[in-house]
Amino acid sequence: MSRNKPTYHFLKALLLIVGLLGLSLPGLAQQQALFTQFDYRPLWMNPAFAGSRNSLAIDLATRQQWIGVEGAPMTYYASAHLPINETMMSAGVSLQSDKAGPVMANEFSISYAYLLRINGNHLLSAGINAGVGNHWVGLNKLALNEANDPNFQANIENGFTPVFGAGLVLHSPWYHLGFSMPGILPARLDFEGENALQYQRNQVYYFTAGTEIGLAYDHNVSAAILARMEEGLENAIDFNLSYQYAGRFSLGGSWRMSQAFALIAGVQINENFRVTYSYDYPLGNQPLNLSSSQEITLSFDLYGPIIPNLDRDFFTKRKSGDDGTTKSIRYF
Repeated sequence: MSRNKPTYHFLKALLLIVGLLGLSLPGLAQQQALFTQFDYRPLWMNPAFAGSRNSLAIDLATRQQWIGVEGAPMTYYASAHLPINETMMSAGVSLQSDKAGPVMANEFSISYAYLLRINGNHLLSAGINAGVGNHWVGLNKLALNEANDPNFQANIENGFTPVFGAGLVLHSPWYHLGFSMPGILPARLDFEGENALQYQRNQVYYFTAGTEIGLAYDHNVSAAILARMEEGLENAIDFNLSYQYAGRFSLGGSWRMSQAFALIAGVQINENFRVTYSYDYPLGNQPLNLSSSQEITLSFDLYGPIIPNLDRDFFTKRKSGDDGTTKSIRYF
């Protein structure tokens, strides 16, 4: 089947996501970071993507939320993952730091994924992640109308919580489809105060889908969807669409329903290094949607440490006129 025939399969993936969005899922309460460039570094939301680039894949990223707003959220992210040579196993590590006003949350996680062959056209990756979260809340440094408010006299310093998550990704030559819960264990910290207040991290559920369509030689269009469900907060659904030329340049946009529109541009400097930048324009008149945001990702792919494993390739041949080689999950 041709690589240029993803439409039927991708529509089935979209219908499955829409159905899942109708479910009512439980959750906890402190909003998690959300990246516009989710399809360029997916390990942060789903450990099953470990090893999917068939390289030693390293991503460094930062997101500045609400440009020009004092104390606005800042997120820093770093990850590395790779397939384990001549096996169907992959491993990865990630580190994320979020700063928003008086709250700082750091998370270190180790990921493991195992790739299962369903048939010649489908591979299923099952992944888990485990680690530790560190939280610091400096309440006594806030500027308050009541300087002696007893609820803001104590800090949370070096509070540690366990991190555990799991995910699945279905790969095919035409699309990929994923579901994950990267933070199954609750993160809840108490601090002293008159009303025994708590710091909590929400449980988040992610649904993802993506495809790539070949328009002509050296011309491709990729599309991706991320749906995030978080109880007590507005669900976020992102649609990313980008045009790619010769594997070197990409230009596209992202629409987060009722929240923001973003421009995304990327340059593949060489075989090993890519830079991607995005700028979010807010939509609507809600207070938190009045300032723009920006994001930058540096991606490195090192192939020297990797021994190619043909078991990670699809058996389906590409369209007529190619060399008959198989297609790898590297394409996603």
